[in-house]
Amino acid sequence: MLPPWKAFLRYLAILQTPLKVKCMKKLFFIFTSFLFLLQVKSQVKYSTEAKRFIDYDTTSLAFIHALLIDGTGSTAKQDQTVIVRNGKIAWVGDDKKATIPKDAQVLDLTGKTLMPGFIMLHEHMYMRVPGADYFFVKQMPISFPRLYLACGATTIKTAASHEPYFDLGIKRETDSGQFAGPAMFLTAPYIEGREGPVLQMHRITTEKAAIQHVNYWGDQGFYSYKAYQNISKRVLKAAIDAAHKRGQKISGHLCSITYREAAELGIDHLEHGFITCNDFVKAKKENECPTLLERSNSIAALDLKSDSVTSLIQLLASKKIGITSTLAVYEGIVTKQPAPTTEFLEILSPEHRENYLKSYKQIIAAKNPTAIAIDEAFPVAARMEKLFSNAGGLLTVGTDPTGNGGIVAGFSNWRAIELLVEASGFTPLEAIRIATLNGAVDLGIDRITGTIAAGKRADLIVIEGDPSKNISDIRKVVWVFKEGVGFNSKRMFESVKGKVGYY
Repeated sequence: MLPPWKAFLRYLAILQTPLKVKCMKKLFFIFTSFLFLLQVKSQVKYSTEAKRFIDYDTTSLAFIHALLIDGTGSTAKQDQTVIVRNGKIAWVGDDKKATIPKDAQVLDLTGKTLMPGFIMLHEHMYMRVPGADYFFVKQMPISFPRLYLACGATTIKTAASHEPYFDLGIKRETDSGQFAGPAMFLTAPYIEGREGPVLQMHRITTEKAAIQHVNYWGDQGFYSYKAYQNISKRVLKAAIDAAHKRGQKISGHLCSITYREAAELGIDHLEHGFITCNDFVKAKKENECPTLLERSNSIAALDLKSDSVTSLIQLLASKKIGITSTLAVYEGIVTKQPAPTTEFLEILSPEHRENYLKSYKQIIAAKNPTAIAIDEAFPVAARMEKLFSNAGGLLTVGTDPTGNGGIVAGFSNWRAIELLVEASGFTPLEAIRIATLNGAVDLGIDRITGTIAAGKRADLIVIEGDPSKNISDIRKVVWVFKEGVGFNSKRMFESVKGKVGYY
């Protein structure tokens, strides 16, 4: 059987439709997104294991008396009703105008907020193992899908893989309802160059190898690709062209290549906001990665009103290059990061908790030039995200559970969104839009999910509180509805208490 992208392109060839490449890309993403969502819906039959987290599973639901945040950035509305039928939103409006179906199960949300499910775009099925002599990660196939859904993330995109067949298996089990977890868009293994600190990454140093990599993993079912820090320009260009030939996207966590260079090469997306941007490093050598100290100092010293900053941001926005903010993972390496909460520490396995706390204390105590430079660069890079968004750029948000070992699914998703307000300067409603609608736009599924509107998928979060006024109220999740099926957030968190770090 042909993979969907080949079948679609063959169909176009048969029709002899004179489509331009960009148009074909858009049609491809609409087509594959539709197939993805249709496949998920048609296969979901929740296992006994997953059912223990489900409070609501009925064909008709009515949420009444809700404070509604629709995900578009519009002002929150009081006393709203949302009616769901067969996993889709059938009606949205004022309580007084609502006609509740006789067969509907009614949820009175007085004092609660109803908002779209989060769509998070830099996620992993693994976390860093702290305390090791080398950087390496461990898969979390049970706890992470559960934690992502528990925090309100109904759709995620992974940002590259170390164990690709494991990721494919997790997606398969989640799509079929064997695991409780979000809808998943998978990114293939990293495209890394000759050098690099991560032993689990394959090295790709030729154009031929890059093309083979893209085609092989695309055929296995991966949605997108990601270039890593030490890739060369010629290899990145080959990977970009190979991905685009398939109608797919490629992002980058770059260091050897500047943002401007990547934009000119045709990259679709850049990871980690502007904290990894090295365009402002003086005397940067071609295809070489500057030191962390050099990069941090260059960002910390920026005048955000300068022509050089404005020019770069305008270039990225004009080329419609998406950027994902991952401030939580970088907060984990500044010496001013908040102390971990008891609730968070209790979710970790005893061994992981001990190693993480050692790492945390070492970071807090750091007084070296690199630590100082990172502290100074962090707020500057965060504010650049707001400038990019103001310029019309598509800013999304993600978590990246690596860092110092304290970045995990669930808790860190919330923190990443909070930091859009605290560090970047967005309003709570703007931050929510970034975490919902913007993510859907980037994935090409905004006609299906990402906001609360009639006809869209019932991916919803019920929150005790009002995050339109206090963004930290996003932590008060009661239920998460994935295609109209309501999962108990607290029960999912409790199920992995003391186990994150094991599986």
